[in-house]
Amino acid sequence: MKILLQSLVLVLSFVFVFVWKETPLVNYTVALSGVLIILYILVSARKKGKGFLEMGGEGPWGIFFLNTVILLLIFSTGAIDSTLFFLLYFLGFGVAFVFEPVVTFVFVLGVILVFIPDAIKGDLLVNSLKLGSLLLISPLAFFFGSEYRKNDKQTTEIEALEERTTEAANTIAKDLEEVINDEKTSLKSEDMEKLNEILEETEDLRAESKK
Repeated sequence: MKILLQSLVLVLSFVFVFVWKETPLVNYTVALSGVLIILYILVSARKKGKGFLEMGGEGPWGIFFLNTVILLLIFSTGAIDSTLFFLLYFLGFGVAFVFEPVVTFVFVLGVILVFIPDAIKGDLLVNSLKLGSLLLISPLAFFFGSEYRKNDKQTTEIEALEERTTEAANTIAKDLEEVINDEKTSLKSEDMEKLNEILEETEDLRAESKK
């Protein structure tokens, strides 16, 4: 379901750009780009400065705005011959990091389809190489995106384990303190020493979990 939603967002972005550039509204591309940039900044602000790589955490609309803006800028500066075309390579990796890595292939397919009409009008060989290079980097973007997800998952699991360790240590320390306070008159000195040792080890465990 998540992959479907993310793919749909990219498809909507490509369809919007394709329809826009085929209508008289194309003359207002700069103005539209400005509006979308503002919307992108507003979406980014909701993330409290956490950056581009977390843009897809609560919703995929940040990528929708970014993909649409970049495509509009490329089409307004020469389409497939634009000097900004290289931004699509970086965006492909960005999609792999933010969305599910497999969605990168949807992105590459969308780029190829939206640029095909312009590609066949110019130097077909050169344009084919440009679009083909996107196909070549897509497996690489998929690989790096997958590795990033694995590392992110491991980090989350470690943080969760540290949190559970701290909670367990706090509970043990609290129970021990209650036992010592309530039973200190009836406990033997050897038992008190053992309980104090356990309490000290618990304190050490809490300190290590915070590092």
